[in-house]
Amino acid sequence: MRTVVGVFDSINHAARALTDLEETGVPTENTHLIAGNDKSKHDEYLKKAKEASTTTAAAAASGASFGGGLGIVASLAALAIPGVGPIIAGGAMLTVLTGLGIGAAAGGLLGALKNIGISHEEAPLYEEAVRRGAVLAIAIVDDERAQDAVEVMAARGGRDIRSEVDTWAETDWSGPKTDPHPYSSDDGRRSHEMPEKVRTTGFK
Repeated sequence: MRTVVGVFDSINHAARALTDLEETGVPTENTHLIAGNDKSKHDEYLKKAKEASTTTAAAAASGASFGGGLGIVASLAALAIPGVGPIIAGGAMLTVLTGLGIGAAAGGLLGALKNIGISHEEAPLYEEAVRRGAVLAIAIVDDERAQDAVEVMAARGGRDIRSEVDTWAETDWSGPKTDPHPYSSDDGRRSHEMPEKVRTTGFK
């Protein structure tokens, strides 16, 4: 299995990418969404999630605004992660975080990312992206479908984490913080980077 991750600016675009993947056969339990929510950056989507959970009409409207991704919309919830701050999680990621516990003893967000197959080296970079307000769309797919998943995310504006790191390096960022919980996933999954061509693909 491969863990494919796209970095987005908008929950809307990330949710659409995950919906596209689910329509190709990726199980719902293999799709994850997580967004940094400092300064309530993505609060409008929490409102949509609340609406989607209350009435059928509102749910249909919210789902349509996400390209039909009602499952992801309805699952969005706000959490606070030690060392990262406020986030919004949806899909299977919400289960991962609440299942592991989100305190420092459980490895926080780093622990959750590693638990779904993101490498020890990459996890701190994705954590930093979330801390900076980015949205991660994550899908766990069979090896032979990994490239297809990359292309689906790229089509919705997904970027490779390396493009984010290049941008951070132009500021005062000096590298990821030390990981106090260094452990690797034991299920044989490997993360699959977005292709080089996506590094310069702007958000659409």
